[in-house]
Amino acid sequence: MSTTLSYGFKKPANGDRGTTFFPDLADDIQQLNDHTHNGTNSAALTIQAVAITTASIPSGSWVATSGGTYRQLVTLPGTLTYDTVAMEFRLTASKNIVYPSIEYVSSTTYYVYTNDNSLAMTAIYTT
Repeated sequence: MSTTLSYGFKKPANGDRGTTFFPDLADDIQQLNDHTHNGTNSAALTIQAVAITTASIPSGSWVATSGGTYRQLVTLPGTLTYDTVAMEFRLTASKNIVYPSIEYVSSTTYYVYTNDNSLAMTAIYTT
């Protein structure tokens, strides 16, 4: 006989080999697959579950490209990789969000582009 836990998961009793064991196991696996951490079908995630890392993109490191644009090669800090982070860019002085063009170079590097080589930015990476 199983016990229904919070969020609907079913825990079999010790030594349970009853007819509900495998159907309950299948239900639990499906629920693990489908949960969204919304507080209804699983525990809600808190802001403490989100990791934020920042990196400076200094104004003195822009390199001119064609068409009046400038770029910098940025290396992701630590063990972060391009495919596992969300990126946001802010002007360092005003903290305003900007939307520069970025170009993938490798799993740990990318180019960021601007048309104003006097800008200093802060890259914010969320995992």
